[in-house]
Amino acid sequence: MKHICKDDVVNIPEGVTVEVKARQVRVTGPRGTLSRDLRHIQMDIQRPSKSQLRVIVWKGGRKHIACIRTVCSHIDNLIKGVT
Repeated sequence: MKHICKDDVVNIPEGVTVEVKARQVRVTGPRGTLSRDLRHIQMDIQRPSKSQLRVIVWKGGRKHIACIRTVCSHIDNLIKGVT
């Protein structure tokens, strides 16, 4: 069964900037810059506020929905790496 819309939120701490362009994520913090290319996964990455990043999957199956948490974990690890 496909889900219409599923999403998850990643919180961004102060002192860290996150840039998203075409599913390429670049995180800059006090210890440097890290980037990750996520173009192979079909999903939307939005920035509803300066302190949050939202990962959304539209009309996804079970395995595609599981990728949401994987992408959020990758972004969390990028943030930990620069702080």
